[in-house]
Amino acid sequence: MLLGLSAFLVAGTAAYFSVLGIATLFSGNFYQVVVMAGALEFGKLVATSYLYRYWNQTVWVLKVYMLVAVLILMGITSLGIFGYLSAAYQVNSSKFAQVDSQIVLLTQQKESFDKEIEQINSRVDTLNKSRASQEKRLPDLSSKAAQPIYKDIERSGEEIKKLSDRSAELQQSKTEKDKEIIALNLEISKSKDIGTFKFVADAINRPLDSVVTAFICILMVVFDPLAVALILAFNIAIGGKILKESPVEEEEIVSESEIPSVPEEPSNKITLSGIKASGKLKRKD
Repeated sequence: MLLGLSAFLVAGTAAYFSVLGIATLFSGNFYQVVVMAGALEFGKLVATSYLYRYWNQTVWVLKVYMLVAVLILMGITSLGIFGYLSAAYQVNSSKFAQVDSQIVLLTQQKESFDKEIEQINSRVDTLNKSRASQEKRLPDLSSKAAQPIYKDIERSGEEIKKLSDRSAELQQSKTEKDKEIIALNLEISKSKDIGTFKFVADAINRPLDSVVTAFICILMVVFDPLAVALILAFNIAIGGKILKESPVEEEEIVSESEIPSVPEEPSNKITLSGIKASGKLKRKD
């Protein structure tokens, strides 16, 4: 019972994914394709059972054709399963790709901010050194000669202030970008389907699409062949059960001692000696 239930459950699930996958491919006539693919799936299971039960009684041409048809239908079913699972992955993959592209863009913006901050720090350092050098010269100059230097120092101070304000703005923008990246990574972690495969892809250093494709191929190789194998196993189990429960006729050998004896019927014949004996009795009387 359990074997039969698992056989039809696996076969039905494989047929469901395959039919939807094939029908999605030809979505222009969705329901017509569903009927066609469903009939082929049912015919595949019936052909598998027939070949097992009537292999020796079937002519070789029909036997070869049905065997090839079952193998081809197994391949079609596997491709349908691959198409269905791939389409389901693409729905989530597009969302993940969009979020991932946003993370890449934010990371690039952060790198741009870091470069600009580095340039600002270098310019501020140069201005500070120049101003310090000019301030050292002031005591040796007259008030008239020192006036241009004072103006240069003032301009340097104003530029340093502007650069410092710009650096603070960039630091604030960088902090905001970090918060956005953290929020996007949290959104990816909540997506269990993609998040799990992404972890595996990062662990083995392979692209996410390659890991998911390999996983779908493994399911495709195992799914429908397992369904056909379980159908065959169910037929084998049913055949053995029928043979075991069929009654065996045994000839009963009856010994001669068991044959009932037939009682002898009393004879109605009158013998001559009996007549004489009766006559003699009458004479004595």
